Amino acid sequence: MADNKIPAEIISSFSNAGSATPDRAVPRSSLASRLTARLRAGQFDGLLAVGVPAPAGSALAVHEARLTSNAEREAIARSLRATVTDARGRGLLLSSRVPLHVANITAAEDVIDAITLRLHAPRPVSARGMARLRQILGDGTGPLYRYGHGDLRGRLGAALAAL
Repeated sequence: MADNKIPAEIISSFSNAGSATPDRAVPRSSLASRLTARLRAGQFDGLLAVGVPAPAGSALAVHEARLTSNAEREAIARSLRATVTDARGRGLLLSSRVPLHVANITAAEDVIDAITLRLHAPRPVSARGMARLRQILGDGTGPLYRYGHGDLRGRLGAALAAL
């Protein structure tokens, strides 16, 4: 019968293959920090949007890392493009979503395009700018939505500058 056991030295060399320092494993955040980062995402967006530093290993640091990940960048870019598509009348006719402020979105379309290009660029983004974008998208009383208040173009421009 064949021996299907893998030697420990081979396993340890593969477990460190993706880390920045091949000699040391990157410490993983605790389960409590990861869970807290998910449950308090809105509060952490507010903290990061104003520039609060994230201590290493904290739930805020976990949230910061998720905000700057490629998956989150692509998700926010998709959401912004979907708002433009919906504002042009090519979206869903009936929806349970909060209605969009079409005039604000149309006026800020060039800034939205610049943001989506920046999010797809290979350069890193700041957690501060990403948190600001998440706040714009998630605030149902903000300028992105029909009954909201504020300057969408200005808020998007500030988020783009912070990226």
